[in-house]
Amino acid sequence: MRKLQVIVMLLVMGVILSACQNGLINAEQQSAEKIVLYQMQSFGQVMENSRLEVTDEQTIELFAEAISRADKVSGIADVADPNFKVEFGEKEFYLWVSADHGSAMDEADTHSLYTLEEQHAEQLYSFLSSENLLD
Repeated sequence: MRKLQVIVMLLVMGVILSACQNGLINAEQQSAEKIVLYQMQSFGQVMENSRLEVTDEQTIELFAEAISRADKVSGIADVADPNFKVEFGEKEFYLWVSADHGSAMDEADTHSLYTLEEQHAEQLYSFLSSENLLD
């Protein structure tokens, strides 16, 4: 009987933890060996010579966690031009980042916007600032 309770508890915890993920990045993409960042001029138009390849495991994890834990905003997104485009393998995201706020959008679904948790926005802002990518 005790084993059954433990198994049920583990299943419940698994469901709860998986509910925290929004599905924007799957497990394979989260374990990517690199991500590629581009500064953006407007939707669909990257700035020339702005490509930055990131291979640092902790930085990749930061971007993956920030995007995967973002909360979907209700309604249809109507936003300003993004600051960045982020490539996780085959998947691409637009990213808006300020000192205490951030948003992400799947490039394949530009009608849905996701708000980053404040701590993730701050960490991304810190990284992007340290790379001189923010004005």
